[in-house]
Amino acid sequence: MIATFTLETKVYQQLHQILSEITNAQDLSQHPFVQRFSKAEFSQDAIRQFAMKMLPGSNRFNMAFLKVASKMDSYYARTIMLENAFTEHGELNPDKAHVALFIRFMEGINCPKIDINADDGAFRIPALRFKKFEVCDDEPVVLSLGRFAAIEQVLPGVFTKYIEGIGKIFLGIDDHTIEYFKIHCHLDPEHTDELIQVTEMCVRSEADIELFRHGVQDMMNSIADMFSWMDQNLEKEALALQS
Repeated sequence: MIATFTLETKVYQQLHQILSEITNAQDLSQHPFVQRFSKAEFSQDAIRQFAMKMLPGSNRFNMAFLKVASKMDSYYARTIMLENAFTEHGELNPDKAHVALFIRFMEGINCPKIDINADDGAFRIPALRFKKFEVCDDEPVVLSLGRFAAIEQVLPGVFTKYIEGIGKIFLGIDDHTIEYFKIHCHLDPEHTDELIQVTEMCVRSEADIELFRHGVQDMMNSIADMFSWMDQNLEKEALALQS
């Protein structure tokens, strides 16, 4: 991985504080859906449905990263973004990229459909807008970075709960199969720091800092909405597929 900065400026500290305050105030690892997941209150088919819904969004996440990176003047910032999006083990290897690791998980739990371009409902169901990862051409870069930083910040807490639940729902599942979740828990704090550093390069005014804040809050709200929808609908969809 590219070496990160060691000097924390006032802007960096302010951005980090904003991110921490918003994510701590809305601790998504305590959301009822995540708690039910950790307690193994969903069926195996419901978790397969969950995985099939998450894969297309994971693919679009990478594409959104590329689009935002292309809008940056700094090639250093662009490179950080590319490595952040496409590597999990610190190397640009397609077999170790996060989409590939998620597909490995899906194969391990015998998902009936593995399609990165499947209709996951993100463009039809408002509560699933989180997985659209649309970046408008005129969207300020700092706003996009706020959204990305929110995701990286909350995933370790959420994924720790996922790991607990997956081990109970799929007894005997091995670490190789769920590496996607474990790697995120390990690397996302570093990825979050990188995104804050890139944002620092792009901030030109207090207005930019407020855009970052808005991006963080917007993404937190959309993740919470998605969790609420899944809490109510995963089992229903799993049953519908069986009929």
